[in-house]
Amino acid sequence: MKKKNILAILILLTFFAVVVSFLVDKPQKKVEKKETTLSLIKPREPETEKYIEKTIDNKDYELNVVNLGDKVKRGEGLLFKDGSLYVVDSKNNQLVVLDENYELKEKIGKTGNAALEFQHPTGITSDEDGNFYILDSGNKRVQVLDSELKFVKEMAFKIRDSSPEAMFYHIAVDSSKTIHLAGNTIEYPGIYTLDSSGKQTYTFDYFVGSVFNKDGKVYAINFGDVMGENEEEHDYGYQTGKNFFMTIENNKLKILNELSYGLYTNSFLVTEDKLILDSGLFQAVSFFNLNGKYESTLKIYPENKKQRDSHITLVNKKIILSNSLDGKLIEYSPKK
Repeated sequence: MKKKNILAILILLTFFAVVVSFLVDKPQKKVEKKETTLSLIKPREPETEKYIEKTIDNKDYELNVVNLGDKVKRGEGLLFKDGSLYVVDSKNNQLVVLDENYELKEKIGKTGNAALEFQHPTGITSDEDGNFYILDSGNKRVQVLDSELKFVKEMAFKIRDSSPEAMFYHIAVDSSKTIHLAGNTIEYPGIYTLDSSGKQTYTFDYFVGSVFNKDGKVYAINFGDVMGENEEEHDYGYQTGKNFFMTIENNKLKILNELSYGLYTNSFLVTEDKLILDSGLFQAVSFFNLNGKYESTLKIYPENKKQRDSHITLVNKKIILSNSLDGKLIEYSPKK
């Protein structure tokens, strides 16, 4: 082979070697994973953080399941006031009034969209003047009733176009008659407010949890950080972060105390000295003091208890939970 040919081959081989080396050694463009974690109050803590390390059993209560028969088909919102238990029946589209022994006093409403007619009502609360507020979710409004359960007015609200089927499940009202609505679901995060004139404001974009009012103040507890990894596969629903006991002041969330990690609070009560939480994660009712310190947990509720959209109230000293799965009530009674 001639020297010129050999030289040409060597030059060609050298060129290919340089090209291959460049392709191999060239750093690949880093594909960054899109951050889809919704940060609630604070960034999500490392997953090494633990839940309540030791559950303290509270044996001062006994568990009963109250069968309401045909009085309530699907109880959701609960409120005990002035000797009466008010149950929002989202199946029969009624407000059912019971006495302390669960005997029927009256039923109010029917299916429809006129005054005292409902479409999938989900929540109920009252203000300091004795007025009642019914969260008429299917009709996208709040119906306000007076202390005699007479219709006063309705206050309509709008659902974002991106979540037309979403519903609110919790309602609270403060001393200025401002209404706070929470969806309690990742599909519809945030707290919506309706002032006394009906003006709607959307706040706290990443809040997912429930609200409760007492003595003119509105409180809130979040689920924790809610993480969604892949929207196309609908891989949502991981409640992994910290829980906070908060109040809403001047249209802002104010943290009062940090609670135990990852409680997934469906609903809660604020009493004079305690927080009583219906915890979906632990399938139980837990007690905290108002400083956020964990105290004890009642034994787990029945297996057929639906985990989401539940409500809680106190009937004297009894802790009552609604069971939207079958209309029964779950009762924790203090042992005698």
